[in-house]
Amino acid sequence: MFKSELSKQTDTESFEKERFRLYMDEMLRNFIGSILVGLPLYYFVFQTPSNVAFIWFSVDALLAATVFFTYYGFYKHNNLFCFTTWKALSYIPLLIFSLSLAIAPWLFLQSQTGIYLYCMMIMIVSISGTISHASSYYVERHTFFLTLPLLSLAVKFSIMESNHELIIYSLIALLWMASVIFAQRITRSLLNSIKLKQENIQARADSERLNIEKSKFIAAASHDIRQPLQAVNLLVSTLKSRSTNSKDEVLFEHLENSVDSMSELLNSLLDVSKLDAHIIVPIPKHICLNTLLLKLKSQFEPFTTLKGINLIINTNDFVVLADAVLLEQVFNNLLSNAVRYTHSGSITVEINDKSEQVLINVKDTGVGISKADQKEIFLEFHQLHNPERDQKNGLGLGLSIVKRLCELQRWPLSLSSEVNVGSCFSFSVPQGKKELVLVADEVHTNKNLTGLDVIIIDDHNGIRFSVSQKLSDWGCKVRSFESADMACDEINKSPHWKPNLIISDYRLRNHLTGIDAIKQIKSVLNYSVESILISGDTSPEILKEIEVAGFILLHKPIKPAKLRVVLSRIMASIFEFKE
Repeated sequence: MFKSELSKQTDTESFEKERFRLYMDEMLRNFIGSILVGLPLYYFVFQTPSNVAFIWFSVDALLAATVFFTYYGFYKHNNLFCFTTWKALSYIPLLIFSLSLAIAPWLFLQSQTGIYLYCMMIMIVSISGTISHASSYYVERHTFFLTLPLLSLAVKFSIMESNHELIIYSLIALLWMASVIFAQRITRSLLNSIKLKQENIQARADSERLNIEKSKFIAAASHDIRQPLQAVNLLVSTLKSRSTNSKDEVLFEHLENSVDSMSELLNSLLDVSKLDAHIIVPIPKHICLNTLLLKLKSQFEPFTTLKGINLIINTNDFVVLADAVLLEQVFNNLLSNAVRYTHSGSITVEINDKSEQVLINVKDTGVGISKADQKEIFLEFHQLHNPERDQKNGLGLGLSIVKRLCELQRWPLSLSSEVNVGSCFSFSVPQGKKELVLVADEVHTNKNLTGLDVIIIDDHNGIRFSVSQKLSDWGCKVRSFESADMACDEINKSPHWKPNLIISDYRLRNHLTGIDAIKQIKSVLNYSVESILISGDTSPEILKEIEVAGFILLHKPIKPAKLRVVLSRIMASIFEFKE
């Protein structure tokens, strides 16, 4: 109850502050216009003696001074007074402005000719009308401002001889009533617009908060799931390498498929988090599409063969300028989607030349997509033809990732599809130059890793055991620790021990991170050492933090083959540096 009342009070205070700020913004412009143009106009319309002009321009100068000090103080030294005091002070220039118009009939109406009287009335109403939109943020201010000049005009008229008294008084009364009613209508409109604006701001803030909470939940859930999955992954690989019974091959294959399936789902969440964190920076290179697509064909052909689908890839030996990893990811997601929803016929990848662009089409003869659904399929977690939420059909993130990766690299993406006929996803990539294609360095993953002396930091006993076992099988010297403090104690006890690689989990006990652990160990070693962070987090903020720290980042669950490739490259760089 207290929180609800406090929230209402905060909303009201915020509303009133925004209302006053808009009033001050608009009134300042109107004051400046009136001081420079509106009030001097009286002097030029009604030719008056110099003493009258002196009084009139003195009032104009006084108004200018109060406007300057009030508004300068509000905009430049707002903390001098509280909000209520500023509201009271803002009445001063409005009062002086109203009084200046109120004395105009007494200064300028020297003649009783009707034309002068009507001219004075028109000028008062005109100037009042120019500020009506601004003053109507507070209808009582507008009423106060208008009443004094019209009342003064009526009194001035009463002491003048005229045959049109009833008409003049009626006209003044009607002008006052019409102006007040008009101001009330404007007030409602202005206040509704402020309310709507604040509701939109609040809705946006709530949406951002929910997104942050969702990201934190996914990050925490991802980490907790990846921890045991990482141990299972490495243990399965270790047991498989030690197994001598051929009958266990089928069992290991099923285990690996299960782990791969879970990894694929988690990696999709990770891809989305990386895009949310804006840490994916494309590095375009000249790459041969033929090489990339032959690799993808070897990966997808077993699945298409199993379903009786023809996988046709026509590359025409094109070279493109693109980030190889991101392009492969786009192809991977499009082909995975095609395989998932095509039950007969074929999947075709076509490459065509299109004026300095390479047009890529991924076609299938699958279930197709209706026109009504063709925009929605690019939304996150949106799936067609999967009402049961079968995990074999993914999370509904693949096409969302494709769209965002294409937008990131400014690759135009389009879709044409017909239900029960098939779909064609098309995107364009800049052409590359064949002479600039670089041959990738070969990594010998079968090479023994005896040159690596590794420190492992992880507070999860199962992870330490599984990683240690795998690295030991590959020939590494391994010492694992629960914390950086324990590792540092061991380093101090063994002065001749010179480890050359640190592998740490990101989340450690006592709210410490792997970044803290690696920095602590490096400070004790006092020499350069390669470092790898292993994380199961998908939070954009954490991914950004790791990127800024500059460490190699591997995401759980790590496939043993990928870990070995990374370790092989690290070992090659260590010994190349020594030579």
